[in-house]
Amino acid sequence: MTYKSPDFLVYAGRFTVQWLDHATAGFRRALGLTLLPALPFLPRRQLQELTRFLAHAEPVMRRILYLMAVELGALPVRERTSSATASAATRAPAKPPKTSRPLFPQPRFRLSEPEERPQAARTPPPKRFRTGPRIRRLDVEPPVDLSEYPAGPDDILPAARHVRRLLALEDVFENMSRYVTAMRRLIGKAKPVVGRALPPAFRRRPLTPAQQQNACDLHAEATRLAYNTS
Repeated sequence: MTYKSPDFLVYAGRFTVQWLDHATAGFRRALGLTLLPALPFLPRRQLQELTRFLAHAEPVMRRILYLMAVELGALPVRERTSSATASAATRAPAKPPKTSRPLFPQPRFRLSEPEERPQAARTPPPKRFRTGPRIRRLDVEPPVDLSEYPAGPDDILPAARHVRRLLALEDVFENMSRYVTAMRRLIGKAKPVVGRALPPAFRRRPLTPAQQQNACDLHAEATRLAYNTS
C-alpha cells in the first residue's frame, strides 16, 4: 500500500523548506559563521532570536522528512545471520586507516524527537530573607550573585549548542536524500519519530498565520500516519 501526500501538503512542504533554507542561511550570515563555523558565545538578544527560530524549524523539518520518507516507504531492517556473525568473529580485526579528524566536525540533524515525559510538579524555591547588608571579609573573595544583576539584551551567554543545531539544520538542505533514507530506516524499525503533542512554537509569533497553518497541517498529517493503528 502506497501513500501520497495531498496536494496542499506538498505545496506547504515545498514552501516551508524554501523558507527554512533561506532563513537558516540568513542566520549563518548574521552570526558570522561563513568562514569559521564556531561561535561559543552570543548576546542574549541574538540567542533568543536563534532559540525561537530553532524551536519552530527543527520540528517542522522533522515532520517534512517523515512525510517524504512515508511516501517512499520504509526500508527493511538489516538482520545479521549467525554464520555471518561467526565468520566476522573469527576474522582478525583490521586496523582502521588513520584519518585526520576535522577541527569542526559537521553536526548531524536529529531525526527522532525525545520521548514525552510527564512533567513533575515544581516546588517553588525557598524564600530568602535579608535583614541587612551582606557581611564581607576583606581577605576572602566574595561570591558573585547573578540575581543581583538585571538581565540585559547585550549580556554574553553560551551558545555553542544552539550554533551546532543551526549547522545541523543547514546540513539537511545540503543532503536531503541522505536524511530521507535515514528516516526510512527509522520507520522500518517501528520506532516513534514525531511526538503527538503540537509543538508550542507552531502557534507563536513571529510566524505569520499562513506559516502557522502550514506547520499545523504538516504536524496533523505526520501524527495521523505515525499513530494510526488501524
